[in-house]
Amino acid sequence: MEKHNSPPEWQITYHFVWGPMRAKSCLTGEVARRLEALIAEKAREQEFQPVTLVVLPDRVYLAASAPPTLAPHSIVCQVKAYTSRILRDEFPELTRIPSLWTRAYLVMAGEQLDPEEVFRRFEATQQPRRPRGRPRKTQPSFDSCEEAGAQTPGDA
Repeated sequence: MEKHNSPPEWQITYHFVWGPMRAKSCLTGEVARRLEALIAEKAREQEFQPVTLVVLPDRVYLAASAPPTLAPHSIVCQVKAYTSRILRDEFPELTRIPSLWTRAYLVMAGEQLDPEEVFRRFEATQQPRRPRGRPRKTQPSFDSCEEAGAQTPGDA
């Protein structure tokens, strides 16, 4: 299949946000620097241009300019698969979680969007996290039995 170079005015700016599994704060230091380099490599291979890249400890924001023939889903899936495989090979501590990235991501199109707005929308789509550990047992309430008119076995 032959790829055509689109004129610059035909580029679409996509804004992506995704995060690591279990919202781990693992994207710091050398991992973050390597992630930035891997995204730049994949951008050259997939023919999109990263405009802005922000790596937070538990989120990644990527604004990318791409031709309209390149689907945003293929961009984010290729980037996540490529970076996950290489980062987990190079940094064994990332293999403690089942998968580096979640399946969830947010994509928005437009040139005038700022990262804060995209992060806010991504947070709004996330489900609330369950607290760690076992759920606490609730103490039975004896008031409800008395109100219902329950009788003790000796009353009959």
